[in-house]
Amino acid sequence: MARRIWLTAVLLVAVLCSLAAGVEASGTVTFYVQVVPGLKISSPDQLTFEPVAPGQSDVQELSLTVWSNVRWQLLVEANDYGAEGGLSGILEVGQSGSWREISAGSVIHSDQPPTGPDGVVFQTPFRFTGSYDDEPGDYDFQVKFTVVPAL
Repeated sequence: MARRIWLTAVLLVAVLCSLAAGVEASGTVTFYVQVVPGLKISSPDQLTFEPVAPGQSDVQELSLTVWSNVRWQLLVEANDYGAEGGLSGILEVGQSGSWREISAGSVIHSDQPPTGPDGVVFQTPFRFTGSYDDEPGDYDFQVKFTVVPAL
């Protein structure tokens, strides 16, 4: 009798398992995602040069942070620099031990690899050299940094 109850219980469990397996349903959904280039730059609000006389230079470093998920390049331009009533002195950016005068859209870092989520920090030196054409006084101007996908 115990054997019959045990066999009946095993048979009942087998039937319940097969019924439970036959009761479920499932489906598959295909997800589509488009990842686009993501570029971001961060810099301090200002950079202050020490006072300079004509022919003298001062060098100051600016810390820039770039985030990108694609190869990228960094451009710089001085807005309204040298405009009427503005400075005549020379503004340059340092790259690999040499100095280049800043012009519209000057590339200061090219074909850089993606940065990852922590970004990349650059210490970028700038040099201002005073001119005899500049009247004594305080001057300010804007420098624009732009990060774009590398070509």
